[in-house]
Amino acid sequence: MSYKYLYLDDENDETTAAIADGLKVNGLLEIELEEPKDFKTQRLSFEQHLKDYDGIILDLRLDGKRLDIPYNAPALAQELRMMAVEGSIKSCPIVLCSTEEKMKATYEVDKTSHDLFDYKFHKQASPPWEKFARKMSALAHGYSFIKESQFDIKKILGRDDLDVLDSRVLEKFYGLEKPLPVSEYAMFVVKGLFHQPGVLIKETLLAARLGIDITKSEDWPHLLDGLFKPALFTGVFSDGWTRWWAEIVIDIFKNKSNKRLSILTAAQRVENLIEITGLKNLVAAQPLPYGKSTNFWTICEYHKMPLDPLEGFIIHSSIEPKSWQENRYVSLDAVLNKRGPRPHSSEASRIDLIKQSLTDK
Repeated sequence: MSYKYLYLDDENDETTAAIADGLKVNGLLEIELEEPKDFKTQRLSFEQHLKDYDGIILDLRLDGKRLDIPYNAPALAQELRMMAVEGSIKSCPIVLCSTEEKMKATYEVDKTSHDLFDYKFHKQASPPWEKFARKMSALAHGYSFIKESQFDIKKILGRDDLDVLDSRVLEKFYGLEKPLPVSEYAMFVVKGLFHQPGVLIKETLLAARLGIDITKSEDWPHLLDGLFKPALFTGVFSDGWTRWWAEIVIDIFKNKSNKRLSILTAAQRVENLIEITGLKNLVAAQPLPYGKSTNFWTICEYHKMPLDPLEGFIIHSSIEPKSWQENRYVSLDAVLNKRGPRPHSSEASRIDLIKQSLTDK
């Protein structure tokens, strides 16, 4: 099925046309390009025509120099969310796009606007159009599914046994007199579960916890499709983001090996997995430079490779993780070479001590 997005951009030129064409690459999306109007006219246009679309793409700086538009994307997105709550338009995904420079200069600074957008992508030289289109298609499909499920959180997350999770994870959805807006459910899944490790984990993090170097393990796809398939997240937006339930991964390993995954080295985890599955082409991951431990449980956000949290450094985040979410880390190698996300300020003294010890050697 193809989903239709309205794309508003004040630069009606070859660049915007190329973006519209690029997002159509695999037939998942139809893109209609328009220039923004004055605020009152634009609002009226949404009331009359947004029902014909499944989502909207906004250029960050609608108030650019070419058109005399006195508002930007966050202001318009805020209005769209309010109109959806009031019922004058349907609720739909809002996607932000701009150059990386503009994103860093304005959007990344204004943290209050982040919850207005379901997804963002950069205008760049060689964009991964298939990835962008797949996620935007999943968002459009998911918004419809959330409404069709009648806001049933079990259907939304694709699990009946949600009571096994930390009660704090879903507390905002229980005991409601009426459902929250569709966008609240969407934001919770995408930004609360997909973007921050904790309840759900992505492929690189799953590999780290299993102690596997996926770049050298030919049987990795077979392991995912076999032993750990029951842990695959099948809820809303899973056609755009691939994630696994962290606690089910742990339970599967324990039930099959009668051992606790977290206390084993990478070699021991892989040895057990080979014995359990008969898949012999699984290779244990090795520590990154300056590392010694293979008690992996996270990844370096720069290298995207397994890391023992005790040898890593918590990264700075504009929004502190919730109690049921996990921190993300960078390795010492990334820190020393000033690569990847910057470490949290609380790590500064520890980093200085390690640098000094390396200098003294």
